[in-house]
Amino acid sequence: MSVRTVIILLALPLFLFLAGINSALLYRQETSHMEAGLRGEALAAAVTVAEFARQADDPFAELGETGRRAALRDAAHKIPGLVSLYLVRPGGPLLNLLDTPAVARKGLVLPAKAHVVRDWVDAEGDPLVTAIAPDGHGAMVVAEISAEPLARRAFHLKRLSAALIAGSAALAVLLGLIVARRVGRAFNRTRAIIETRAGADDDRALGIREVRDLADAIGLLDKSVASELERLAQRPGGGVADGIAALRERHLPGIERTEGGVALSIRPLPEAPAGAVHVALPCPDGGWAIALGVADGEPAEALAAAIAARDHVAAGPASAFRDRLELAAQAFGIDWRVIATDATDGAFALAADAAAIDAYRRLNPGLSAEALAADLAILFAESGIVAAVRPV
Repeated sequence: MSVRTVIILLALPLFLFLAGINSALLYRQETSHMEAGLRGEALAAAVTVAEFARQADDPFAELGETGRRAALRDAAHKIPGLVSLYLVRPGGPLLNLLDTPAVARKGLVLPAKAHVVRDWVDAEGDPLVTAIAPDGHGAMVVAEISAEPLARRAFHLKRLSAALIAGSAALAVLLGLIVARRVGRAFNRTRAIIETRAGADDDRALGIREVRDLADAIGLLDKSVASELERLAQRPGGGVADGIAALRERHLPGIERTEGGVALSIRPLPEAPAGAVHVALPCPDGGWAIALGVADGEPAEALAAAIAARDHVAAGPASAFRDRLELAAQAFGIDWRVIATDATDGAFALAADAAAIDAYRRLNPGLSAEALAADLAILFAESGIVAAVRPV
């Protein structure tokens, strides 16, 4: 076996292994994020309509009114990829809420709570993501969203992965040929020197030096690869973004507290910006003083400003809440977007339509603060921070 073959056989599997691992991680991350987004959209559509149906005495009659069906269709058309939305009672009638034909799925049973059922396919064989939610009257709302964008994305990622692996193989062969050529030249020169000085018949000088040099070279390559893999294993995997997320979770965690018969629930969401900040203080006369804001700037600077502003406001009494908020806004550059004092029943979000947030709260007067905040986190996932206050 030649030196060229040995080096290529050493380099090629390593390059292919690293390219395959990177491609698999990229494919899994991209598809899982997109699939989670589609499932969240389907679940939000089903839950929203189910809550409207829950408030009706006869959901089929009221949602079947011409005006309400038209309004629902207009709202549903704003959800990308929504292909089916209907109210159905198992073994009973079906009320189609869109202007596209609805296909009743066999095997659906009335759920105890809203969830994503499974993946289906439409009449053309394109994949769908289906979510169902109970309406409290023995029926359920079914929402189906087309997963064709996910399939297209997965196809392109597979092509990209194949190209990366093929490119890595070509690069490994090319680098192996270059290194083998240089090593071969060194061996040929060494052989020429030995043959000239020791004579062509001296086999002891020829061979031992070559084997030793080659063994040293392979040992050095193996040591270098092992050292690099060890360094990669010890290196943090997510960089600045994961570091910011970990620090936010540690220094700006959610709040679940009850004071004076009023429960408070604040949830920072995964999409919250680095400078998003929340602070809450119990008021002497009952209720809560709540503020939600965000600091501008680079992620690290914004996070530091948010923590400092929270500490400054939280260190004072509730009576000085607004004064300390104003001082924190000036000192740390905080834009306080939500400020409420003496709150005993309310729902808030950092970046969402306040009317929509409050409307959902009024539609569900029986939910606890924790349950209301959990619902808001699902329905308004891009709002950064959600908060709910409810009397116990």
